[in-house]
Amino acid sequence: MYTKEFDVRWSDLDANRHMANSAYQNFMSHTRMAFLIDNDFGQREMAQYETGPVIFNENIFYFKEIHQGRPITVSCEVTGMSEDGSLFSFRHNFMIIKGIT
Repeated sequence: MYTKEFDVRWSDLDANRHMANSAYQNFMSHTRMAFLIDNDFGQREMAQYETGPVIFNENIFYFKEIHQGRPITVSCEVTGMSEDGSLFSFRHNFMIIKGIT
């Protein structure tokens, strides 16, 4: 499983002072792209093959609020892929790093 650590910034918060929906999507997108780049499928390869990731469907299930001031880890796990590799699915989990205030 691939993971990436982030700081939650002031600009990631909504009016209720917890992480905004758009911030979740941005962190997931950043983690997915880092995963692809770290596995040798970056901008050069996307241009070479004239392809790139497209989101067909995205579901978010919230279990706990995330606030500013504690780093988070976002995981990226491939959960399915078509035989030709043209379609695939990812699962992301957000984890608050414990012990840091």
